[in-house]
Amino acid sequence: MPVQAALRHIQKEVGDNAKDKMYAYVGGQLMKFIRENPDKAPLFTAPGKSINGSFEAMRKVAEKVRVGNTAALDPDEGMAIVLEYYGIKQEKPAPARETVDVGLSVDLDELLL
Repeated sequence: MPVQAALRHIQKEVGDNAKDKMYAYVGGQLMKFIRENPDKAPLFTAPGKSINGSFEAMRKVAEKVRVGNTAALDPDEGMAIVLEYYGIKQEKPAPARETVDVGLSVDLDELLL
């Protein structure tokens, strides 16, 4: 029954924060993860662990990558941080975008003619 307990725990926290769409998104992703990985269910009911706590973990990571007053994590990065907060290590997510060398060469003299 650890799966049911974990699902109830997540559902309660989402319900308690029904106006916050971030809780709904992260909670939904966590419930999907629990169903797909039932052996990890007990990690989600560990004392002191909460979706709110995972938000704090994301905030700390975002502070490290912020530029000026902004910081962004893509959904895969965010969920990897959330899962790590609950004690689940996963492979690093692939970069959201890879840079592509398009081979562009510009000669300033040609532009000034």
